Amino acid sequence: MCGIFGYNGIEPDGVKKILEGIHRLEHRGYDSMGIAFLTGDKVECFKVAEDEKVGFDIKDLAKKIPNKKVICNIGIGHTRWATYGGKTVKNAHPHFSNGLFIVHNGNVENFEALKKEIDAHTLYSETDSEVIVKLIDKIFQDTGDLVKSIEKVMKMLVGANVILIMSKDHPGQLFAANKGGTILLGKSDSGVIIASDPSAFEGYHIIKKRNLETNEVAVIHSDFWDIIAKEVVTIEEDYLQDIDKNGCDFYMEKEIFEQGAVLRGTMSGRLILDKGNARLGGINEIARELRNVETFHFVGCGTAYNACSYATLLFNRFGISARAWIASEFCYSHPVFGPNDAFFFISQSGETADTIEVVEEIQIKGNICLGIVNVPDSRIARLTDAGVYIRAGKEKGVASTKAFTAQLVTIVLLAIYLARQRKMTIDTGMGIIEELILIPEKIEKVLKQKNSIKRLAEKYKEFKNYYFLGRYFNSVVAQEGSLKLKEISYMHAESYPLGEMKHGPLALIDPSFCSVVIIPNDSVHSKGVVNVREIKGRDGVVIAIVAEGNSFELADDIIEIPEIKPRYEYLYPIIATIPLQLFSYYMALELNCNPDKPRNLAKTVTVG
Repeated sequence: MCGIFGYNGIEPDGVKKILEGIHRLEHRGYDSMGIAFLTGDKVECFKVAEDEKVGFDIKDLAKKIPNKKVICNIGIGHTRWATYGGKTVKNAHPHFSNGLFIVHNGNVENFEALKKEIDAHTLYSETDSEVIVKLIDKIFQDTGDLVKSIEKVMKMLVGANVILIMSKDHPGQLFAANKGGTILLGKSDSGVIIASDPSAFEGYHIIKKRNLETNEVAVIHSDFWDIIAKEVVTIEEDYLQDIDKNGCDFYMEKEIFEQGAVLRGTMSGRLILDKGNARLGGINEIARELRNVETFHFVGCGTAYNACSYATLLFNRFGISARAWIASEFCYSHPVFGPNDAFFFISQSGETADTIEVVEEIQIKGNICLGIVNVPDSRIARLTDAGVYIRAGKEKGVASTKAFTAQLVTIVLLAIYLARQRKMTIDTGMGIIEELILIPEKIEKVLKQKNSIKRLAEKYKEFKNYYFLGRYFNSVVAQEGSLKLKEISYMHAESYPLGEMKHGPLALIDPSFCSVVIIPNDSVHSKGVVNVREIKGRDGVVIAIVAEGNSFELADDIIEIPEIKPRYEYLYPIIATIPLQLFSYYMALELNCNPDKPRNLAKTVTVG
């Protein structure tokens, strides 16, 4: 989760570069921030955290540096998502021991055992990160070899961990090490950039880039690193797009409103209308193998798991056996699957630790591993046999919006591709594609209702409890809508299949409980109406997401979405999720919550 940034170069504005790098990585965690840099023979270190100023930002860290224009061409920075220890300045990175300064991303699962290897009385923080640098320092004092000291300590760590070290005794070098995580090295015109996320490379002309692999250590100089590159790759320009807010107040708002354009990009070049098929170059080489897969398993966490649920329903609708799994539970739930099954791993970042754990487990079994990710060259993209990028571009908001709808569209393309291999006819494929092409325009039509949805948020802000309810494909929309409201407005919200209300949840319904019901004109509409009557019969309050022209008098308020032809009802979730994103966003604003920085959360979950 945490963001790591380092600079070692030839230009004197290193402090500015490091601050900008941390700023680009804020989505990785914002419980604290810190910077350490070398000026002459002196290391300066500055930190800021939630215990010092609630809602701090990069400007607060910059204010702490007396001379931001000091000549500096080497340093490290960090933005933290708290695990071991609270959101305090003492727990903020960089951590230090004598002349060594470290920034760290990961979880040291044997933290308590390793503490016994050092003098615990010398620890000033509650973090596992400080223990790492203390151990490296201890071994370095004995051996005098910093690289070997780093290698030895990394072998001692249990869990996925990445570190970046600056040493006062090695003024022209930085040291990076990886054990099961992700850290990138990029050579630019002005020096070498080290980062835990490719978004930190924005603004640099990257000549070459390399992923530091597991169990490798890099010694980084101002114009090269001294490890042999297995593969030099270029940055994906589509991903490193401009991340200005474009006049919006928050990144989440910007990303909600650009979804029409994003989905056009997701589909661009991938639709073969006259053949009723999809073109997916990322899995073309294993097309024959996929034809023989018996069951497709979809694995993800959070919003990505909701996309997995959608994939399962859609694949089964097309006669393809599929199952969804929550990644964090998979390895411990005695999963049953056959040798001819294949696994799709869905993750916006491609760095989700729980999902990566399942990838590694499936690789042991020898099944096909496929990725559905957004970030090029991410760990899941590298680990899997093949896959498809969702092309959502940089998503800065912690609560996923455009990445979710891009995942759904990508899943539709996959379903067409795999169903056409099997029994789907060309006419059926053509019909789906024709309807799918209309989706971005329909989304933009929903977005024009922003003012009326904003008024609904104002009207319902006093409610403390929400159900999100839907049947069939729209049960997935309910799951995602509930998650969004919880994530960014801290409201209590639960999702259920609408038909399950009478089996227990109905007991909570009263005039103070609001139910958001997704009930367009689909094949289960009439059943859904009966369930809504059950809610209204208990004096429950209902907001209904309905198809255009449906007044739906049972509801207290309605939000209309464009209608989809009945035979393509499985496309409704791509549209129906949009008003729920807006409702959650405006609710957060009504309750004075920052939707870009929901408490206790981070964009990329790289710890288990």
